[in-house]
Amino acid sequence: MPENKSMKQKLIIQSFAPLFLILAVKNATWDIFPPLMGLARSLNEEKLGIIPHILNHPMFLIWVLEIICMVWILYALLSIRSFKNLETANFSSQGEKLQDMSQIPDSGVTFFMTYVLPMVLDDIGTWKGFIVFVLLMLMLYALMWKTNLYYQNPVLTILGYNIVSFKFDHTELSGFEDKECIGITRDSINKDIKNEDVIKRQYIADNVFLIYNDAPEEDGGQNGA
Repeated sequence: MPENKSMKQKLIIQSFAPLFLILAVKNATWDIFPPLMGLARSLNEEKLGIIPHILNHPMFLIWVLEIICMVWILYALLSIRSFKNLETANFSSQGEKLQDMSQIPDSGVTFFMTYVLPMVLDDIGTWKGFIVFVLLMLMLYALMWKTNLYYQNPVLTILGYNIVSFKFDHTELSGFEDKECIGITRDSINKDIKNEDVIKRQYIADNVFLIYNDAPEEDGGQNGA
C-alpha cells in the first residue's frame, strides 16, 4: 500500500507551525521596516551593488527569519486545508474493527514541550545562532521523516483531532496484522470511536492512519417518508 508522502510532509511542516508563529511574533518589531524599505529603494537604484550592504546589515538575519516564518506559516495553513480534504474521499471500508484501542491525550503537549519550546529560547540574531537553528531544524525534519513522530502534532490537537493507538482485529493490509497502529480521528465527523467499532480508514504513512467510525449514520426516520 503506497504511502501518502505528500501528506506526511505537510503534517511535519504543520507540526512546527507554532514554533514559527512564536518566532515571528518574538522577533517582529517596527524597527525592522524603515531600514528594509530604505534598502529596497537602494536595491532598485543601485542594483547588485547594494547586496553587500544588505548582507552586512545588523537586521539581515531578522529579515530572513521573518520571511521564513511567514512562508512556513502560510504553507502550514494550506496543509490544514489539504488534511481536511482527506476526510471527504478515498477511505477504505473492509469491516475492520479496532481492538486494544487507547487514547494518546497528551501527544500534542509532549511535542510542543520537547521540540517547539526549546527552539524558541535560542538566540537566532547572530550568524552562529542562525546556523545552529537551521541545522537543528534540518535534523528534526529528518527525525520526523524517518519516524512516525509527526502524529504528535500540536496543530491537530488544537483543531480538535484525537490521537489513538490501536490494532486491527483482522485486516488484509500486509504487515499490519497484530501491529500497533496510530489513528488520527475527530469525534465530530461521525460517532465517537470506541474499541470494537468498525472503522473506515485512510493510510498516511508508517503506521499512521486517518480513521473514523464506519457505523451507518442515523437518518432520523426520514428515508422513505
